[in-house]
Amino acid sequence: MKPANIANNETHKSLRRAIESGLGFPPLSLFLLFVPALLAVTQANALADRFYAPIGSILNPLLVWIGKLPKPIALTLGGDYGVFAMFPFLLLYALPTILIFTGLTTIYKSTGLMGRLSIGLNPLLKPFGLEGHDLVRIIMGFGCNVPAIVSTRSCSSCSRGTCVSAIAFGSACSYQLPATLAVFAAAGFPWLGPCYLAVLAITTLVYLRLTKPTSTYLTKEIRAPQLRYLRTPDWIKVSQDVMNNFKDFTFVAFPIFVVICLIAGIMQWSGALVKLTSILKPVMGLFNLPSDAALAIVLGSIRKDGIAVGLLNGDINSLKITFDYPFQVLTTVYLASVLLPCLVTVLTIWREMSFKFAIRMIGRQASFAALFAFGIAWLGLVAFYFNK
Repeated sequence: MKPANIANNETHKSLRRAIESGLGFPPLSLFLLFVPALLAVTQANALADRFYAPIGSILNPLLVWIGKLPKPIALTLGGDYGVFAMFPFLLLYALPTILIFTGLTTIYKSTGLMGRLSIGLNPLLKPFGLEGHDLVRIIMGFGCNVPAIVSTRSCSSCSRGTCVSAIAFGSACSYQLPATLAVFAAAGFPWLGPCYLAVLAITTLVYLRLTKPTSTYLTKEIRAPQLRYLRTPDWIKVSQDVMNNFKDFTFVAFPIFVVICLIAGIMQWSGALVKLTSILKPVMGLFNLPSDAALAIVLGSIRKDGIAVGLLNGDINSLKITFDYPFQVLTTVYLASVLLPCLVTVLTIWREMSFKFAIRMIGRQASFAALFAFGIAWLGLVAFYFNK
């Protein structure tokens, strides 16, 4: 008869093996990979709802004072697009999302869970020119596209280009996702959030299927020793990654956000905004959108939180633009988020791959994004009048 401690150890090992085997089940793997993004967004929104009123009351006297300054200064610091007018969005939506997502994904990586989840996904991803580990990198892109693209250095030569394209097209980073959800909430259509994610996933898969290389794709073998056991989280590593992302937010992301707000304010003051929207008005008409939607698409192409700068009022409870029906909001957000990768992502792709690859990928992505957005706009219009 075995001693009790030996029997308990064997039971514990059997249970762990069963859990680790179950983690290779594709639907469960997909669900667990998207849990960090889901938790980050929901918790960030809950935090924003709790603290918006206090922060708004603090900033309101400042915005009133800024409004009395000379017009160029008033519009770049306050107004519709100014730095302080848009600051609550950045503080309440973007920053918490980034920090929560970083913490959760680092826990996944430090425990070995990321590697384990990727095992069962290889058969599902093969038709799209990807393998299981590539999906992990695409999920990383929901935190920030740049480190996700850098991490593709370890991809196979067959799948790296496809993986980079998938990140640029379909990874809604932690600046983009809060901006889109904030816009949907302000428009009074929060249910568009899940619709947007579903449309993004479906169009990304279609895009990859139609653009993947025609060469033979071979899935790499995953070495068993790398995935032998799950481990407890490395909390030091988790805290270091969260702090590093906070520093990146403070010293890299925030200055770029300020620049976007300043550019938008100057464009409004100089009249360039009116001229730009008039030039792009015929183009917006193709997608059944109001001409004012052009600014959000332009700013979103520079940096993804520009979607919020272009569409949200300073109180982040209403929109600057009047839309006739929900799918116009969805089409605007989709175009702004997918038409082009943000400027920083483009520069990273250029550095990591090549100038030729970056230009070719941008042209291909813009073409498919415009085609998909055209379909969303007009199918949405048909559905709206059908259900009216």
